[in-house]
Amino acid sequence: MWNRQANLVGQYLKGETMTMTMAGRDRRARRSVKQRTQQSRPTTALLMRLPWRTVIFIGFFLLPLYATGIAEAVDRIPSQGSEPIRIGVVGALTGPKMPYGRSQLHGAELAALEINSGGGIAGRKIEIVSADDHGEPGDVGSIADGLIHRDRVAAIVGSVDSGCTHVLAMLAVKCHVPHITCVATDPSLTRAGTPWTFRTLADDERQAEALVEWLHTNNVSRLALIAAETRYGKMGAKTMTRRARAVGMRVDGPYMIAISSDKNDARKNPDAGDPEDIVARALNGASSGEFAPDAVVIWGLAREGVRVAAALSKLKFHGIICGGDGLATPAFYGSAASETEGIIVTCPYVESDPGPANRIFREAYRQAYGELPDSFAAHAWDTLHLIAKAHSTAGPEASPDAFREAISLVGSNFEGATGRIAFDATGNDTRRVRLARCRAGTLEPFK
Repeated sequence: MWNRQANLVGQYLKGETMTMTMAGRDRRARRSVKQRTQQSRPTTALLMRLPWRTVIFIGFFLLPLYATGIAEAVDRIPSQGSEPIRIGVVGALTGPKMPYGRSQLHGAELAALEINSGGGIAGRKIEIVSADDHGEPGDVGSIADGLIHRDRVAAIVGSVDSGCTHVLAMLAVKCHVPHITCVATDPSLTRAGTPWTFRTLADDERQAEALVEWLHTNNVSRLALIAAETRYGKMGAKTMTRRARAVGMRVDGPYMIAISSDKNDARKNPDAGDPEDIVARALNGASSGEFAPDAVVIWGLAREGVRVAAALSKLKFHGIICGGDGLATPAFYGSAASETEGIIVTCPYVESDPGPANRIFREAYRQAYGELPDSFAAHAWDTLHLIAKAHSTAGPEASPDAFREAISLVGSNFEGATGRIAFDATGNDTRRVRLARCRAGTLEPFK
């Protein structure tokens, strides 16, 4: 009986310790402490109403035993040095964006396993706390709140959707929790001026720059732009249009493709209908009345990309087809279908890179998951190793601000499977983007 009571007291004291640690972050924690204190007061009144013999019995016989149980329970409360370092990983694990979220989680979990196998960080293990946001920004607020205040994560990685990532960035700066995205490419994420958000992947600005440079070198003067009816598609199309026009290209579009077959999409936006009809309009220059394009740029995720590629093949377009890294996933190129063969994509990660970090990662990933990694798994793997190195650099007692500063320092020159990460002053990755061609179910990088 006394052991059971001691355990309960120990759990209560542990809860109080955790709550007090969180109090600086969240006013609700302070209210919780106050409420618990108020709830303890009736105990005194109860003792005053008890018979005096009962009070003496409690004082002389029960309290020493109870106090012993409390002391034993307190001894069992884990110190900070033995608690794991929790890292939140947020992304779509269901829905159309699942391939990206799954790869991100796989890469992060593999990195954590490797770090823990090597003894962790100063003896503390890394624990991945994953959360499925379904690619819906409306779900992210409660997810992030739970990670920060319930799970007490040291940092958050994610999301794969730019809209979701914006929500994470807002909560990160509010709660002073370092936040790194390794998939979302919206340039505005790191331009908001917050020091708490970083990116370990080339954004749309740099990806569009690489595509335009290559297209311009190959004498493309007019291109048609087809984009997904999503934030990713719209932002990428806007960036690509501006970059292409800056070098004198004529841009037709963007023609928007719905992300589902729901007829309501077509009613909301006349361009969000049958992909074959939209592609036909793009090839005929419907919006400009000019000649057919030299090249077609697809800015969307794998599902939209496959539909557009199939329509281009059916309509016998023989020009250049290219797109952003939303297509750099086996969900797009992995089938080796004739429709995707030869399409050029931005490729922030080259699986065949002979670098030592990539050789280790690629083999470990293949053994763990029975497949070769894609860009998003590789960037997540690098991100977790960067976080681990920064945590070790900052030290076990470092404040969130010191941890954030360590991430900024380590990320300014970090060698990983994807190459050398180099943060600029805004926390954005500044590496040059490579291109690759879809070939026989893999990506063949340009030399």
